[in-house]
Amino acid sequence: MGTQRINLGQPGWHHRRSHFQRLFVWYFLGVLGITFLVTCCVELVAVFLAMRFIPTRPLPIGVSLTLFALPCLILIVTLLFFAWRMGRTIRQPVDELMLAVEKIRQHDLNFTIEYSGSNELGDLCEAFSKLRRELQESLEREWGRQEEMRTMIAALSHDLRTPVTIIQGHIEGLRRSEEGEKRSQRLERYLPVLEASSQQMAHLLNEMLLVSSLEQTSFIIQPQPVLLEEEMERKAQVYRLQAAAHQIEFSFTFQNLATQSGPVALDLHRMEQVLDNLFENALRYTSAPGSISLICTRSAGSFSFLLRDTGCGIAPEDLPHVFEKFYYGRSQTDDNARKAAGLGLYTCKLLVEKHGGTIMIQNRSTGGCEVAVSVPTR
Repeated sequence: MGTQRINLGQPGWHHRRSHFQRLFVWYFLGVLGITFLVTCCVELVAVFLAMRFIPTRPLPIGVSLTLFALPCLILIVTLLFFAWRMGRTIRQPVDELMLAVEKIRQHDLNFTIEYSGSNELGDLCEAFSKLRRELQESLEREWGRQEEMRTMIAALSHDLRTPVTIIQGHIEGLRRSEEGEKRSQRLERYLPVLEASSQQMAHLLNEMLLVSSLEQTSFIIQPQPVLLEEEMERKAQVYRLQAAAHQIEFSFTFQNLATQSGPVALDLHRMEQVLDNLFENALRYTSAPGSISLICTRSAGSFSFLLRDTGCGIAPEDLPHVFEKFYYGRSQTDDNARKAAGLGLYTCKLLVEKHGGTIMIQNRSTGGCEVAVSVPTR
């Protein structure tokens, strides 16, 4: 990086006249003026008294020396007075700044600087207070990132433990089985379990990577021309098959309220990730025989969809926190709640916000919950 030299001549440094420069000028003029006036007055009085009460001429040496030393004495007294005034002016801000430096050296940022004079020291104290606030905010952000990292590692370790344990157990079972038909039968029975566990691990790691990329400022949405009705119908076919495999009824409706029916600019891949996450949640918490419905609406300048299910819904105490990172429903006792990484709805929220849209979730009065998503289109 290198060391940069501070240039006091750059624009903005002298946006107004220096308060202390004026103060010193006035103090200097005050010292001269007061010394001159007082000296003149005292000298005139001393000369008058000497001429009245001392008849001898010339004046005695002692009187002459006294008259000669009076200006120096008055000047010294005046300088001491103005120095005392100056000390009182700068003592409070300097003491507070020194105490603030000592507190920062002791890693204590919980302090305030009271001085707020309309001068350079007041500006310095204000700048120091602003620096303290920014430093405290920076440290809090760093502590938050560290805490988030610890939470991520703990969540990742917890969620990976189950599939890793399953895979290790089945591998150990295969190792102990004898060669021949018994091992073949066990392998045939274990393979689906091993495949499901590995897919669960891959899904979790992919979610972690997606969240990490979404939280980067360099992440951008890449809209492309999309025929919404055709693409949503294609997704609906996939969802219909997945729901049927769980004995869940799935319905799909597409409404075009716009005056045009051509393509719109939308990052279809990211919106599919939102839909997939929401549908997976709905499928996870909807028991057979249940139903899931998807209603898509294209309007002028926007695309929205409403996903409803007849599942168990969300506990009222969990509802305000469902979009938080790594949040698990505290009231959930179902094993399905532990199959999720606590990132699905958080990922949906980030993706929708990257599109400049909104996402809301609420319980339905008839049971289950519904998620409403709306994003702008071009």
